[in-house]
Amino acid sequence: MKTIDIAILTNIKGLGSVNLIKIINYCKANNINSIKKFADIDLTKIVSKKLAQTIYNYLDTDIDNLYANMKNIFSSYENDGIECISIVDEQYPNILRESTNPPVLLYYKGNIDLLQTSCIATIGTRNNTKVGKQITSKTVKFLVENNYTIVSGLAKGIDEISHQATLENKGKTIAILPLIDKVYPAIHKKLAQDILDNDGLLISENKPNTAFHSSQLVKRDRIQSGLSKAVFVFETSINGGSMHATKDALKLNRPVFTPNIYKINKEYSELEQLEGIKNLIDTKRSIAYTSQDYNEIIKQLSSSFKQGILL
Repeated sequence: MKTIDIAILTNIKGLGSVNLIKIINYCKANNINSIKKFADIDLTKIVSKKLAQTIYNYLDTDIDNLYANMKNIFSSYENDGIECISIVDEQYPNILRESTNPPVLLYYKGNIDLLQTSCIATIGTRNNTKVGKQITSKTVKFLVENNYTIVSGLAKGIDEISHQATLENKGKTIAILPLIDKVYPAIHKKLAQDILDNDGLLISENKPNTAFHSSQLVKRDRIQSGLSKAVFVFETSINGGSMHATKDALKLNRPVFTPNIYKINKEYSELEQLEGIKNLIDTKRSIAYTSQDYNEIIKQLSSSFKQGILL
């Protein structure tokens, strides 16, 4: 199937990404390259009878009209500088394709080639400290100097600092957004434009004109970790949103790096913004580092990964 076929299928109510990926894989294995051929296959071999019937009913119309409408929709997106790739496209990164519950469609603005580069996610609290800002900026500078693309979420705090530090050091950055056509938070419209102006990339799994919902912020976390070879978490409370991306990274056996807060000072390590970091270090789920470990980090990033611990 092609991207346009997948985009049409995403309009079917009740057909979520898990079942859609099952259908895509079935079609690939059986050389089915168009939804026009669905009438000739038994979808109940792939999904439930109820969902299969829903799909048949949806496609039992003028399929040529469905294609024409989707082409018009894609054209309207392109007029706004938005393009789309799907999980079957060569431009879709293998590292994300092989992750847990990958998005079937990605809407984007900017340099799509960045998806094929070595990406590192840098995440953390919206309520960062001055120390957290310093650590984030220094670490991002180091990663950029070693040719890593910085992935973050354009949120206030650590995300914002990560993107800005990347741009200041002439690096490349990708912002994972809840919506591609509405920058969230709105105060970061200029930062989003700066990313594009510096050959960066904005992506979202949600199509234009989708209503914003806070759950989209949690869902996009899996894209950050799925796209990246490793995740750096700078400051987060034990229940902070950054812990979602961290847990996703650990499930994917991605290494998680955290500043070694115990080597800074006791007062800093006891802040609420550091509770999540302490937990990750204390449970040995993260690799604690200082600037003295930078050279070792580069060696580790080039190593093989297993269960979140670098070999």
